Amino acid sequence: MATRSATGSEEDVGALFSDCFWEIKGFKHVVSRIDDGAKLTDGLMQLVAERAEIEYKYAKMLKGFSRKWEDAINKGPEYGTTELAMKSLTIEANETADVHIDVRQKLVSSVIENLKHWKSSNYQKAFVKWKQTNAANEGFEKAQSPWAKRYLKVEKAKKAYHIASRNRDQLSKQLELYEQDPMATSESVRKIKDKLSKSETESDKTRDKYKDRLQELDMANQQYINEMTVEFEKCQAMEKLRMEFFRSTLDEYLGYVDITRDPRLQNSFQNIQFAIKEIAVEEDLKRYADQKGTGMAMNWPTFVDYDEVDNALNVGNLRVRDDDDEGKAFNVYDNPPKSNPFNGYDEDSEWGDTAYQAQQANTNEVKVMAMFEYIGAESDELSFKEGDVLIQLDEEDENGWCRGLLNGVEGLYPGSYVQRVK
Repeated sequence: MATRSATGSEEDVGALFSDCFWEIKGFKHVVSRIDDGAKLTDGLMQLVAERAEIEYKYAKMLKGFSRKWEDAINKGPEYGTTELAMKSLTIEANETADVHIDVRQKLVSSVIENLKHWKSSNYQKAFVKWKQTNAANEGFEKAQSPWAKRYLKVEKAKKAYHIASRNRDQLSKQLELYEQDPMATSESVRKIKDKLSKSETESDKTRDKYKDRLQELDMANQQYINEMTVEFEKCQAMEKLRMEFFRSTLDEYLGYVDITRDPRLQNSFQNIQFAIKEIAVEEDLKRYADQKGTGMAMNWPTFVDYDEVDNALNVGNLRVRDDDDEGKAFNVYDNPPKSNPFNGYDEDSEWGDTAYQAQQANTNEVKVMAMFEYIGAESDELSFKEGDVLIQLDEEDENGWCRGLLNGVEGLYPGSYVQRVK
């Protein structure tokens, strides 16, 4: 036991602090660990909530990425098996977004809810502290109080003994000086001897009392150890519950965020690999040559007699009436119009961006279906259930919000909660 000063009063019990568990108030670290457990639970909830938010934002970005480039590829100049391989990238992005949305949903609905329930079940507030903290502190105080009183008596007796012994030694040295001093009177020497005799008696008396108090403390040590151990084990049991719960929670968290085990992703990447391997460069080039290049059939010019032309013109000049004019001539020698596989693609613009935006602007009505239920938090937000079909009025803004129409009501909704109806 470390030596410390003490007056022996009851107030000293609260003043004697130590890092050793067995000393007075040494259990304070064990009690504060209960408060730390509640704080750690809050911290873990915040950690999971932030990860869920990251999953949501990433999924929203992937959804936007997938929609943009799917349309851009459809309207762009790429063709054949290479086009299919590029489309597989957008399909993978969309499927990966679905996986991350599921991760976010599980983190919020399962992990965070379990943490909230566990905390409410194991920590109850009492004024500014937890009831569990107060109970542990009271238990340690009750177990330590009898021993602490004896300990203070030991400290008081020790102090008295040391003071008496110091006085005795000082008087002994003073007597030696008086006896060596020829100027000292016999009366002064006698007085010093009387004081020394009394101090020796006091020293012996306080020493005996100090030993008695120490013996009393030694006899109480074992009971003190037993009672403090009981209280300590209660705290250990509570901390064990917290650590075991955290272990299972972290394992559950890992099971959700470890998307490498999700079969949907495995299939998505396998599909990409397959599409890339299936790119048939020579076949695509030949198909292009047959449809757009040297492989196309051509009606090469041949000699046509004048009479044949005149007959053809008489038969071929037809009048087609419409609402706008009296008629338009159509010559049989003109090449009939053919459909353009890249309709809407502007060769002078950057691939995808300008054409994509222009096409979207000309779309009269875009229908989207809700993948998840959403309850609007503001008055200008729409609320819908999974499976509801909305009409999208505006493209998703930089914050991920769209403006749409549901049952005649116009409002905002998060773009990551819906998918376009094909």
